[in-house]
Formats: sequence, C-alpha cells, structure tokens
Amino acid sequence: MPRTIVCFGDSNTWGYVPGSDGERYGSDVRWPVLLATALGDEADVIAEGLNGRTATIDSPVEEGRNGLPYLVPCLRSHAPVDLLVIYLGTNDASWLEPMLVARSVGRLVKVARAAEAGPGRGSPDVLVVCPPPFGGYELGPSFAEVCDGLGCELLDLDGVTTYSDLDGIHLDEAGHRAVAAAVTERVRR
Repeated sequence: MPRTIVCFGDSNTWGYVPGSDGERYGSDVRWPVLLATALGDEADVIAEGLNGRTATIDSPVEEGRNGLPYLVPCLRSHAPVDLLVIYLGTNDASWLEPMLVARSVGRLVKVARAAEAGPGRGSPDVLVVCPPPFGGYELGPSFAEVCDGLGCELLDLDGVTTYSDLDGIHLDEAGHRAVAAAVTERVRR
C-alpha cells in the first residue's frame, strides 16, 4: 500500500514563477509533483501549497494565509498521513525574527503530532524543510535548534538550492528539481 505524503507549504510548494504576477509553473516543474514522480507507486503525494502562507501568524494584508488553523483539517482530510513535509518560513520572516519563525514551524510540528491523522490514528512522521538563506535571513541555525528540541527531522536547503535572482523569494525550475531530489532522498531513507 502506498504511503501518503502531504507537502504543506507556501508559494514555493504551489509553484509560483519567480518575478511573475502570480503565474504558476506547470505540474512537470513543481517539486511535489517531481517527488511523486520519483517515488512512483511508493507514495501518494498531496501538494498543499498556498501563496503567502505563514506558519502561525495572520497576514496583515491578506485573509486565510495562516497555516495553523488549516493544518489539522488538512491532515485529517488526507488521513492516514504517513509523512508531513512542512516547507514554510519565507513569508514569516517578513514579520518575525529567525527564532520566532522556527518556533512557529515547531508549533505546527506539535499540532500535527497531536492531530491523530497518522496511521492507526497516531502521529505522522514530520520532515521540516528550512528555506535557503534569502534577503539577509538565515533561518537554518534556528530551525536546527527547534527541530533538535522536538526530535524532528530537518532538511536545510542552505547548500541545496537558492531562491531565484528574479525576486529572491521563489524557487526557479532548478530549485524545484533540487528540493524534489533532496526530499526524495530523505523519504527513501
């Protein structure tokens, strides 16, 4: 039976084309689809990307971007979820310092573990994906500290990929391929 993997993220999971006005990469480019292709029959990969999504804070300019109230219904609607991949933090960095961004993502890990949405109504495994350094923000050390404290696996994209020079906050096509390859490697471990 294939495993269920939910990829919970922002515009980089949705597939936002860097420097565009809301254009979306085709499904053959987006990292969750590439992950699904790489895993084949091993997993059902569900992409839950939303432009502007934050981990736990409300956006002052757009409704419905806070990931916290949506996470449990999302997980339960796709249950049983074997693995939750959380790739958030880029939007949060606009309002919060790195440790608060990391702690916000850590809060999602705790909520996911308590959601009874994993196999046998248990906890899904969680993989946190930390954004690469961007715009003067380096989230990796804070994410590492929080994930270590939670006993949660971390994939830091520093050294794996960078954001596009076109806007500095979105993955280009090579970035999507790099994220998909790195997540695939972790999933197969």
